[in-house]
Amino acid sequence: MIKNLINKNKKLYFILLLLILIIVVIMSCKKVNILSPTHIPPPTDFTLSEDAIPGHVDVTPMPAKNGEVFGSFSKKFKYQGKWYILADYMYNYDPKSKTLNQIDKNIILQIDDNGNINVYAKNVDSSIFRRLKYNISVIENDKIIYEPNEYGTFSMSNISVDYESIINSIVYDSRYYTSSDLINWQTNGSAANIRYKMPAPNPNNPNESFQGGYGMGVSSFFQFKDYIYLMGLRETFFEQNPTGYRTVDLGPYTVSKNYYYRIHKSKDTSVGANWEKIDNTPWGARSGDYNFYNFHTVIDKDKIYVTGGVRCYYEYNPSISKWTISEESFKDDKRIWSTTDGVNWTLEPNSADAYGNPTMDRFNGLDRYLPNRIKTPEEPNWVKLDNGIYYKSDNTYSSLEIDGKEYYYPTIPYAEIDAAYNRGEEYFTVSETHLKGAGKNQFLAAREKPNEADSWKLITPIDYTDNLMVWQSGGEKVLLNINNKVIQLVDYYQIYLMLKSPPIQSYTPLLNYFREWAKKYREGYYDPMLDRVYISIPNAMYYGARADMVEAYMNNYKEYIMPMRLLRIILWSLDTDYCNFLFKCNFYFYISLH
Repeated sequence: MIKNLINKNKKLYFILLLLILIIVVIMSCKKVNILSPTHIPPPTDFTLSEDAIPGHVDVTPMPAKNGEVFGSFSKKFKYQGKWYILADYMYNYDPKSKTLNQIDKNIILQIDDNGNINVYAKNVDSSIFRRLKYNISVIENDKIIYEPNEYGTFSMSNISVDYESIINSIVYDSRYYTSSDLINWQTNGSAANIRYKMPAPNPNNPNESFQGGYGMGVSSFFQFKDYIYLMGLRETFFEQNPTGYRTVDLGPYTVSKNYYYRIHKSKDTSVGANWEKIDNTPWGARSGDYNFYNFHTVIDKDKIYVTGGVRCYYEYNPSISKWTISEESFKDDKRIWSTTDGVNWTLEPNSADAYGNPTMDRFNGLDRYLPNRIKTPEEPNWVKLDNGIYYKSDNTYSSLEIDGKEYYYPTIPYAEIDAAYNRGEEYFTVSETHLKGAGKNQFLAAREKPNEADSWKLITPIDYTDNLMVWQSGGEKVLLNINNKVIQLVDYYQIYLMLKSPPIQSYTPLLNYFREWAKKYREGYYDPMLDRVYISIPNAMYYGARADMVEAYMNNYKEYIMPMRLLRIILWSLDTDYCNFLFKCNFYFYISLH
C-alpha cells in the first residue's frame, strides 16, 4: 500500500516539474523574441573568395584530325543541342614540308557533347555563309530564322506617268528566311503587302482626291498623333497640261505644292473624300528633289518639324524644243517650322538647332506593321564552369606598318591616361599590371558580374613559352564549355599570315617611332593641314605609354610579351624543334583550371 502511494507521488512530482518547465519556457519566449530583427543571425556568405579564382591554367593540346586545321573564326551558336562554329578557311598541314596550305573556305564546324569537332559543311555558298555569320535573327528548336533589315518596314509603291512617279500605295515587306539544316533556305512572305491604299487619279473628276486628274508625287508619308500626313507634294506635268502639250507663251510654272493633306487614322485612305487639305504652308511651294528626297520631316511626341526641300518647276528649253524640269534648292535655308496640332505652324526661334540631323525616314511615326520576333541573343564572350567562376579570353592589341612590316603592340589603357590628364597630369607611368593585362589572347576569370570590365582577373599559363601556340587562339568566338572544361580553338589564319609576312628581328623601329611622336606632340610640330604648330599633351601621353610598354616588353618583361608578336620573331629565330612543336597541328586545346 505504502509502495503504491510512493509511486503515485513520483508521478505527481514528474507532472508538476514538467508543468513548471513549460511555464518557464513560455515566460522566456515572452521576454526574448528569438524571431525579432535584433536576434536574426547574419546571412551566410556564399561569395567565393579571391582564392577561388585560379592564378594558373594547365593547357592540354589536342591533335588535329587528318592534318586539318582552321582559321578566321567569326561566330559560335547553339542549334538543336550542338555547338556550331564558323571558320573562313580550312588548311592542311604537311609534316614533311612543314607547310600550311589552304584547301577549303566557308566552313561550318560542329562540336558534339564529347568535344569532337567535325566538318559539318565546307565551301558553303558565300551568301548563305554571310547570312549565318551576320544575320541570324532567331534560333528555334526546328529552324533558324533570318529577318532582313527590311522586314516589317514600309516603302512607297509608285506608278510612272511619263517619267513622273506618283503615289499608289504604302506597302510593307514581310519577307523572312528559314532553314532547318543551315544550308537550304526558304523564302517566306512578300515584299509588297499593301498597308495603305491611295485613291486613284481621275482625269474626269480631278477634284475627287489629292491625286487630281493625273496623280501626285509625295515626299513624306507619316503619322503624328491621330492623323496620317502627306507632305512635300509635286504634281505631274499633265495636271496643268492634260494633252501633254504646252505653248511657250504660257511660260514656266511650279509643280511643287504649297499645301498638304492629312487623314484621321481610323478612316479609309483609299477614299479621296476622307483626306483633309491644309492650304498655304508657311514654307511655300516645296517638295523633295527629283527622287523625292531633301524635304525633311521630323516628329517627336509633341511636334512635327519641317525644313529643306526644293521648288520644282518646268521651263521651256529652246535648244531641244522641250519643257524640262528644274529645281530651286533650299539647302541653305536653315529655317525650321513646327506644329503641335498638324495645322498651325510656328517658325522655330533657334531654327539652326531646333532638332538634330534631319532624318531620311519618309515614314516617321508609323509603327512596324509586323513586330520583330524576339531575337536570340548572341552567345556571351565568356563561359561558366560548375565551380561558379566565369572565364573568358581577351584579344586586345594594336598594329602599325613601318617600312612594309607589320608590328604588333599592346593596346594602352586609354581611360586611365585620360583620367590622369583630367587630373592635371602630363605624364603617365606604365605599371606591371598594365603590362600583364595588355597582351594578345590573355585568359581571365571572374567570380561574378561577367559583363563588368573591372571584375575580371588575369590568369597566366603555367609555362607561357612552352604553350605559346595555345595562345594563338580564336578568341571569344570559339570559347566553349564542354564537359565542364574550357575549349578554345587555335586560329591558324593568324599563323598563315605570319608565315607569309617578312620576319621582324627587332622592335627598335617601332619604339623609335613612338618616342619621336611623343616628343613631337609634347614640344609641338608644324602641321601643314592646320597651317600652325600643333601641341597635344594627351597624344604625347598616348605615344609615351606605347613606347614604355614596348620597351618594357623588350627589356624587362619578356614573360608577358604578346604571343602574336613573340611568335612572329620565334618562327625565324628558334631552332627547328620548336618550330616542329608549333606545327603539331593542335586543332584545339583543353584548359584545366585549378
